[in-house]
Amino acid sequence: MFYKQSQYFATSDTWRFYLYSVKETDWLLSKPLAFFKDIFTYGYRDAGNVFSGTNSYWNDLKSNLVIKLLALCNVLTFKSYYTNIILFNFLFLFGLVGLARVADTHLHAKKWMIALAIFLMPSTLFWCSGIHKDGLILSLTGMVIFLFHKILENKNDAFKRITGCLVCLFFIFLLRSYVALALIPALLSWWFCKRLKTHYLVIFSVVYSVGIALFFLLPFLVPGLNFPAFLSNKQHEFLLLKGGSGLRVLPLEPTIGSFINYLPSALDIAFLRPHLSEAKNPASMLALNELLMIAVLLILAFVFPLKNQDNIRRGQPPLTFFLLFFGISLLLIAGYTVTFTGALVRYRSFALPFIVLPLLTFINFQAIKLPLRLYRRNS
Repeated sequence: MFYKQSQYFATSDTWRFYLYSVKETDWLLSKPLAFFKDIFTYGYRDAGNVFSGTNSYWNDLKSNLVIKLLALCNVLTFKSYYTNIILFNFLFLFGLVGLARVADTHLHAKKWMIALAIFLMPSTLFWCSGIHKDGLILSLTGMVIFLFHKILENKNDAFKRITGCLVCLFFIFLLRSYVALALIPALLSWWFCKRLKTHYLVIFSVVYSVGIALFFLLPFLVPGLNFPAFLSNKQHEFLLLKGGSGLRVLPLEPTIGSFINYLPSALDIAFLRPHLSEAKNPASMLALNELLMIAVLLILAFVFPLKNQDNIRRGQPPLTFFLLFFGISLLLIAGYTVTFTGALVRYRSFALPFIVLPLLTFINFQAIKLPLRLYRRNS
């Protein structure tokens, strides 16, 4: 009902997707071949750059895939918007349940911690439900993690699982390319950890260091893979947009020096926005409260660490580092590209489960209960 309010109805993706899908369903029922053929056609001179945000077949495809899927759902739901939400959320659950099962197997976490981090984070619950790309991407990411875990643990049916993993990665790339690219070093590090079975933090640090080096060196080796330019162009596209939550930042240039100079701003945007002075609506207030909650978790992790885990390098399983490195990389990409706090809240909602879940596993909640019991007795 939030998006049915007049101030959000006209600009919300969820209603835009639905209204387009109604026409697409009529097209599907009258000309099914043309309906499916339309996925592979475009009205531009050429398909455009895969990473471009404007005048590109690939950019349009992100929305078209959701609209086509919604059009298929309309056949079953008789074009009911609210019934479609139920179907979409049912699809979104598959990957989240898979992620929860992997976390339950590998992490030193109670089930309530896993449920809280994966299913109950307020902004994740809001943005990754309903008719949005975010929930679909999060579910596909959870399926990639689940299938990759199965590949590492059991060689039976490896071909099916590898195929399923690649298919999920392919659709993630089509819907939000940077998420698929961010998954690659995280999965590769996890694989090395499984093979070497030691020094997990070192392995992740080395793989990501090599990844950062390749990020800046690839344009000289393969000019078509200029990832610094892609991120720079994405930020410039955001800077051209108009909105009340826009941030005043310097334009990012596709050079190492510019990325280093912009790092403080990227960290501020990724981890500290919105500031208290910028929290002027319910969505930004919710995001601010989540940042405060994460800050509290960080303090508790330092004050009440789990026993025998002072040396995190040996005490935590590879999945912990996978979640942290992957989540932090997503936030940094958002910090470098997003220049609106409103958009940032949405992009960060996707990464929050990967940050909060490991933090919960660092905290000794039994140690927190003890001083509380002593205080109650004395009082």
